[in-house]
Parts: sequence; structure tokens; C-alpha cells
Amino acid sequence: MPIGFISLQFALSALAISGGIRKDWNSSERGMRSVKGDRPWYVWVLFLSPSLMVSIGLLWSVSILAAITQLPPALLGIIWILAFARFIHAASKAWKIQWKPKDDEPMEVQRRLIQLQHQLHKLNEKEALGLQLEKTNQSQQILNRYGEHFKRVLLTIENHLIYGEHDHAEHVITLFSRHLRQLLHEGSSPFLSLEDSISHIKTHLELMALLTGERFICDVDDGMLDKATLKRCTERFQLGPWVEESVWPYFSLAERSLKSLDPITLIIDVEEDRLTLTFSGNMSSQSNDLNPAHFRLLGSSGVKPTFQPRHSALELA
Repeated sequence: MPIGFISLQFALSALAISGGIRKDWNSSERGMRSVKGDRPWYVWVLFLSPSLMVSIGLLWSVSILAAITQLPPALLGIIWILAFARFIHAASKAWKIQWKPKDDEPMEVQRRLIQLQHQLHKLNEKEALGLQLEKTNQSQQILNRYGEHFKRVLLTIENHLIYGEHDHAEHVITLFSRHLRQLLHEGSSPFLSLEDSISHIKTHLELMALLTGERFICDVDDGMLDKATLKRCTERFQLGPWVEESVWPYFSLAERSLKSLDPITLIIDVEEDRLTLTFSGNMSSQSNDLNPAHFRLLGSSGVKPTFQPRHSALELA
């Protein structure tokens, strides 16, 4: 028998035995889970699959039989092929490793999934809370700025009363009260219709004109807006605070001056979902502070807004 043939058969047998040892190492059916690898290799041979050992023995028996007997080569070839096929079948089973999970692994996976879902839910809640806190802080800053402005309004009312201008003071109080009611209404609603937002702006600008003796005048041009557009919504504390912050320097200048400032006009235009506020007039063309601003308009012109305010701005007025 050629040495190469014997070497090849020996290598295949060693490979099959190593596969059987590895399979038994990872098997949960032979009670060997607690083995830590400190046993000799020949101990593992005792736990090999009987089918594998029989296949290896049969293959070597046929090879030895072919070497010591004078049987017909055709018969020996058929017997050896059958033994080799059985050997290949047993060896393939030996190397087909099946890692069987422990009994508690499905529960562990389910527990991990529940933990991940809980963490994801907490993360979403944290992001939503952070966004809400950011909006609350922004609203608080706007209210604080309004508080500073209110002090000046109250001081003006007091001065009119001191100088005996009771009718003018009463008119200022009426407009100021309307502005406060509208402001409280806007603070209690997450969204505000565009019609109510424009009404708030008009009230505030009218109050500014009255406080300065009409030395500061800012009209509002919203004639290009249809009824469907006016029913769409904007976020609270967006339009009014921007208009107030833009014109406040000129309002303060008109309070300190005896001359009237050039009147300006606030033009409100809508293009799809974008709301544009632009100032027009001599003073706006000379100042770089009165730049146009764009805001997001919510809702659709063909669909009613999902949020319906309890009271409109006209009812509050």
C-alpha cells in the first residue's frame, strides 16, 4: 500500500477525531459542560461518537485487509468505497457543530430586549422633555421682557393721571388691558391662529402709537390674506415678540423725541407654508435692523386646524 495513501487516510482520521472531540466539548447532552479543558486528550476519545469510531475502524480494517489478503481488486475497491462513504458521513456529522443555547438564554434575550425598549422610551421622553423645557424657557424670557416693558407703560399711565389727562389715561388702560388678555390667551395655547396673531400685533402697535402721542405709527397690511389662510396656525410667542423687538428701539426714540418719526408698514405675506413679515417705509429702508423674517405656518388651507382656540382674539378684545 503506498505511503501517500496511508498518510492521507491517517490525516482524514485525525481530522474526523478532532471534529468529534470538539463536538463533544460543546455538547450539552454528555454532561461535560463543567469541564475546563484540564483533562488529557485520550480521555476525550472515550466520549467520541460510536458511529465515528466504527467508521474509522472499518476504513482501516478494509485498508489492512487489502494489504494482507489476495482478494480481487474490484471487490476490495467496492468495499473500501463503501467504508470510505460511511467514514465521510460520520466525519461530516462530527464537524457539524450545533451550539445549543442554555435554557435561560431565551429569557435573557427577552429581558435585554425589554431593557432596550425601556431605555429607548426614556430617551424619547428625555428628548421631548428637553424640547418642552426649551420652549418654556423661551416663553419665560419673552414674558420677562414683556414685564420690563409693562413697567414703562404703567409709568406712562401714571404720568397722564398726574397731569390730569384722565381720558387719555383711560384709553391707554383699555388698550393695555386688551393686550394683557391677548398675551395670557397666547401663553395658554400651544398654537395660535394667524388671525389671532395679527390681532395681537395690531393691538400692540396701536398701544405703542397711543403711548407716544402717535409720533410712532406702524400700520399692518394683511389685505392679501384670505379667510382660509387666516385660519391656519402659528406657534405661540413667535410673531408678536419679533415685531415688538424689531420696532422697540424706534418706539423708545419716539418716546424721548418731540418730532414724529416716519410711519412704517408691516406687510404680512404667505407663500405655501412660509409666512413672511416685512417692514416698508422710509425708516425701514434706512435701517438695517428691520430685516424681513420668515416663520413656519402650520396646517393646510384646505383642512381645518386640529387645535381650536377656546376664544378668539376678537372675543378677548
